[in-house]
Amino acid sequence: MASKQEWGQSFASASTSAMRFYDEIMVPRMFEPWAELMLDQMKLQSGQAVLDVACGPGTVTRLAALRVGPSGRVTGCDLSPAMLDLARSKISVRASAPTEYLECPAGSLRVPDDAFDLVTCQQGLQFFPDRPAALAEMRRALRPGGQLGIAIWCAIEDCPPFAALADALGRVLGAETADAYEAGPWGFSDSDSLARLVKDSGFTNVKVRRYELPLIFEGGPGQLLLTLRAASVATTLAQLPDADQLALAEAVEEAARPITFDGIVRSHATSHILTAQVGDKRG
Repeated sequence: MASKQEWGQSFASASTSAMRFYDEIMVPRMFEPWAELMLDQMKLQSGQAVLDVACGPGTVTRLAALRVGPSGRVTGCDLSPAMLDLARSKISVRASAPTEYLECPAGSLRVPDDAFDLVTCQQGLQFFPDRPAALAEMRRALRPGGQLGIAIWCAIEDCPPFAALADALGRVLGAETADAYEAGPWGFSDSDSLARLVKDSGFTNVKVRRYELPLIFEGGPGQLLLTLRAASVATTLAQLPDADQLALAEAVEEAARPITFDGIVRSHATSHILTAQVGDKRG
């Protein structure tokens, strides 16, 4: 069964064309609204320095750069060359902070100690093979008093479009494939475990809040199905014969029927947003 590490590896080795499905379909419908919400909780100020870990195509990175303005600075880190290619290809808004993108894993960030006022990580922590090491690196990069912001999806049942995809995968390809799909993005959904992990990593004032936002795929079940091209099962699906491809499309349409209205998938996604601080690092 694919693990969270294999999800991470699929991102790391993905082609730029594969990641375009992620960028064009999922970013505007999911990741931009959630990025705005997470940054709202952190209350960024002009002139601050921000580090965005597992930055992907730069969704949080660009929004943070706009919020801290030209007097601030922002760094995005990711292990996926394809994601970083997409991030670097996007034109920055003139009023944004200078932005740098670095290729590196979360467990070994190529940034100095005590260099940032805020560290963000949107939908990345659940994929990391060594979460304590990644959090230690985030803490190292933060100045005393700096803020941490992390977003992690709640259980897949609280994200009905993706529960429908898992259902369809199970019907056509079996429970092992469906479980592998679910084990990545929705594989660390317990808020108490999340809070305990961050506290044990030396952060203080740890708060976890649960939020729900609308999620609409105006292209219907077919558009929802396209999101699998950026998932850990993408290689498996690409090798399916035509009959199984058709069966999967039909299974997605059936599974998504309760949330499909006039051909449009209308539902929601639910995520935990954690905020925390770094205290005095002495001792």
